[in-house]
Amino acid sequence: MNNIIDFLQSQSENENISDNSVNKGKLSKSFNDIKNVIVSSEVKEKNIFQLKSRPKTKKGQIWLCKQQYFDAFGNKIIGNSPYLVFVVSDVDKFANENFIRIQPISPFTEFTANDELLIKDDSVVGFDFIIETWNEQPILTELLDEFVGNLVIETLKINETELSLSEIQKEFRKAEIRNTAYLSQSIKSLIEFEELSEEKTIFLNIDNSIHFPKSESKETKTISLFNEPKQNYSLAAKKGKLKDRLTTLFEKTIDGVEIEIKVVKDGKKYILAIKQAESVEVKDNIGKVLKQTTPNLYDELTGGLYFISIRGIENEIRIRLK
Repeated sequence: MNNIIDFLQSQSENENISDNSVNKGKLSKSFNDIKNVIVSSEVKEKNIFQLKSRPKTKKGQIWLCKQQYFDAFGNKIIGNSPYLVFVVSDVDKFANENFIRIQPISPFTEFTANDELLIKDDSVVGFDFIIETWNEQPILTELLDEFVGNLVIETLKINETELSLSEIQKEFRKAEIRNTAYLSQSIKSLIEFEELSEEKTIFLNIDNSIHFPKSESKETKTISLFNEPKQNYSLAAKKGKLKDRLTTLFEKTIDGVEIEIKVVKDGKKYILAIKQAESVEVKDNIGKVLKQTTPNLYDELTGGLYFISIRGIENEIRIRLK
């Protein structure tokens, strides 16, 4: 049992989970391998179930969460392992993002206490498990990766004055709280982002480091991007579409490459202009490559996270628009 605690407390980074799908039998084996503290290739596989379509998220479902994602600041968040979770609320909204409340699932039933649910039925996910009712937390629904199944259970009533935990149960909970914190970071970062002042809601993320714009100004008439021929957004400017629009400018040198990025806020949408357009690729948060409207320009962009790849720069640049 102490070996399990040591394993959970370990901060070593496992390899990324692969995209190979497996059935419930392999999922059960993977968790048993973890339980036996055997970090094998089976543990590192992505344990998912085959479904023809993704069901609507609702209370009472069990999902496998992503092991890694990008938070509201564009930081790459990586958990030590993907977690199964039990959904305990219906979908709600915050800052135009969908979120739910979940309780993590653990296969380590030997640490069960009387304030959590023990499910002794391996037909649900392939093994017996506990639902960590004490570890409930909000997460964005975008973290839900694969649907596992539904579970109908009665609400557990806890008399906290009667709860008594052994020292090893306390250590187990500390480890689980730390290891599942990567899930709630999705909401915590969004709250922090919403609290930023307006002038800081557009920024670059370079290697998990936030860079705010060098300057901000309002330009009228035609928006001159980089004083290069035929690089003015004149078509829209003819009707005054870009008149008095806030323009955010970034100037950085990364890996010896000078970059200039301009963002023009156009109502509820944005125009993104990047110097050296012939060597630039921009993707949205689902990995779709965006087409340039004209050289240097991407328009009709909505708020969210975008990924910019520039020739000569090793890592992608992430830009967040609110």
